[in-house]
Amino acid sequence: MKSTLVKLAKTYDPNQYEPTIYAMWETSGAFAPTGKGEPYSIIMPPANANGNLHLGHALTIGLEDILTRYYRMKGRDVVYIPDFSREQIYTQVWDFVEQHRANTELQIRALGASASWGDLVYTLDSKVIKRIYKTFEKMWNEGLVYKGERIVNYSTKYQTGYADIEVDHKLEKGTLWKIAYPTLDKISEIVVATTRPETMLGDVAIAVHPDDARYKDLIGTRVLLPLTDREIPIIADEYVDPAYGTGAVKITPAHDPNDFEIGERHKLERIQVIDFDGRMINVPSQFMGLDVDAARKKVLAGLEAAEHLQNERLQRSTTTKLRFIPPQKNQQLLII
Repeated sequence: MKSTLVKLAKTYDPNQYEPTIYAMWETSGAFAPTGKGEPYSIIMPPANANGNLHLGHALTIGLEDILTRYYRMKGRDVVYIPDFSREQIYTQVWDFVEQHRANTELQIRALGASASWGDLVYTLDSKVIKRIYKTFEKMWNEGLVYKGERIVNYSTKYQTGYADIEVDHKLEKGTLWKIAYPTLDKISEIVVATTRPETMLGDVAIAVHPDDARYKDLIGTRVLLPLTDREIPIIADEYVDPAYGTGAVKITPAHDPNDFEIGERHKLERIQVIDFDGRMINVPSQFMGLDVDAARKKVLAGLEAAEHLQNERLQRSTTTKLRFIPPQKNQQLLII
């Protein structure tokens, strides 16, 4: 019987080839209009001034480029015009306003609007811009506007955040682990239940209900966070449900929206332990750089070896799935 040898291809690395290919296309004039055929043009919308391109830009440009290449192959004289600079955009906006302002004013008058035409100004007038800056500065100084961190849904595969409306939440069976935290001010321990043991490395407190008789004597005392050398307090908060799990909740403000709110109320530190690529950061060296699944296994192994892991059981817990993008292999949707 003959044996068949299969040669496995190396993983394709686009950065190794595509910049060179694109440079060849560009220098050859392949994208320039030819002056032959029926004209066809698309103006690329300016990207928002908010950093690097994201998935929305890739989708828009991809669709527009499909049309561009299609009509170029059909023999049309195609030009796909990149976005303009801020100065060019402002100039074109002003030109457009000058061409259409008179007609717009006539149409507004036709609507019967009781406008004070002697006070006519335009959004980009210098005095309007100055007033907006001064107003914003006044609001900032009075504490009416501020810059702060918030919890978002984040895809580590697509490197972008998602609004709450873009995700579906549903109950599925998951594992609930019970972890014992040694108390420092008394010879005892307090047990918490969690479905995300890897995030315990970012814990900053344990919360109990203020009326829970089991823990009244522990409120205000400290515990040692297992697998770390950090001490964290036991706090009282009415958010905690005494009937759920053990009635004691680990608080990780950087990775859970409810914990975030508790952290705000109690002025707790936020320690981000999962980076935007889904790997562990700001954790002890043995966990640094691990992905979430690997970190979970190693945390559980460490807890068991140190006799902090009590038991585990199946529990119905909420999972989050992207609504508009089907889940794919290696995709993580984290609360960051």
